[in-house]
Amino acid sequence: MRIDHITINVTDLEASEKFYSEVLGLKRLHDVDMGDHRLHYFELNDGAMLELIDYDDPAGELHPSVKTMGIYRHLAFSVEDVDAVYEKAKAYGAEIFAAPADVEKLNFRNILIRDPNGVELEILHRY
Repeated sequence: MRIDHITINVTDLEASEKFYSEVLGLKRLHDVDMGDHRLHYFELNDGAMLELIDYDDPAGELHPSVKTMGIYRHLAFSVEDVDAVYEKAKAYGAEIFAAPADVEKLNFRNILIRDPNGVELEILHRY
């Protein structure tokens, strides 16, 4: 088994596309018009995709805390240079809530940021 795609319901499509292409460097793939919403795909690895959904009539918003139980917490991206992504995220104006730090018990360096939709992302590089 492998992950096929991960979906984010966007609050700002333009900002989201810019963030994922320019800050994280993901390759833009294709779009699909589903009638009442559009799907916008970005390439991850091993054939997996990030799917951004832009609804015509959004139902509402959810903003859980980092300690909310029983929900998805974050999406983690492995990169070659955490500090370079940190600088791009700062220049973009992304919300950064954990600056670059070494997590020795887990053998990686990471940052925690939010995308334009409020989705928590962990950017890491394993030693």
